[in-house]
Amino acid sequence: MSTPDPANLPNPFKGFHIRTEERSENDKWRIEIAQEVRTVIDQLLGTSAPVEELERTQAIINQAVALLKSRSHSHDYEGPSEGSLAPLNSFLDRSPIIGGINPLSVPMRIEIDGDGGTESTVVGHAIFPAAYEGPPGCVHGGFIAAYFDEVLGMAQSLSGNPGMTVNLTVDYRAPTPLKQPVIFRGRVASIDGRKISVSGTLHHGETLCAEAKGLFVSMRPEVFSRLVEIRQAQQDS
Repeated sequence: MSTPDPANLPNPFKGFHIRTEERSENDKWRIEIAQEVRTVIDQLLGTSAPVEELERTQAIINQAVALLKSRSHSHDYEGPSEGSLAPLNSFLDRSPIIGGINPLSVPMRIEIDGDGGTESTVVGHAIFPAAYEGPPGCVHGGFIAAYFDEVLGMAQSLSGNPGMTVNLTVDYRAPTPLKQPVIFRGRVASIDGRKISVSGTLHHGETLCAEAKGLFVSMRPEVFSRLVEIRQAQQDS
């Protein structure tokens, strides 16, 4: 079977925020474990347990790590399926921002306010735990920027020909509290050829915590294909 020319394939990012398959039982369990890992991180930051209990905790964690490492290659990301450049569900679950399987994520819950077109708004709901602290009791500004990048990235995908971040600017207006519900919003501001300008806000209740502007440039399919090839080569090495 001949391999399709990547230059003739549709944009691989189109619809990347939409789940097209049900999660497997394996992934459902990994989501549960990832949530427990987040709990471990939160407890570790605030614990006053004696050394003996910390030693026991480490031993238990080491056992779990050894078990997972024994099957570490069983569920590697396999890349896009034949004839496709859109591993969408893999991204949704593995994202460090919204991925349920990724313990680095909060994760943020995403909704689309509108019909899914360029006039729609992406809405992200999040509660940042203690691990995300910058100033006392407040979310670190770097994490706010990262979550804006995800929300604005999803917003630019509504253009139908999305790409990657070229520029992201965040203006911080008020402290963003930890352990409180916050809402990110993002929408397309304008489209000029491959350039997609987006804007967003972050609120805690009625308080405007931050505003953001971003510029994205639509990615050519052949560039995406090359990135996948590089990633696969890194895994194989």
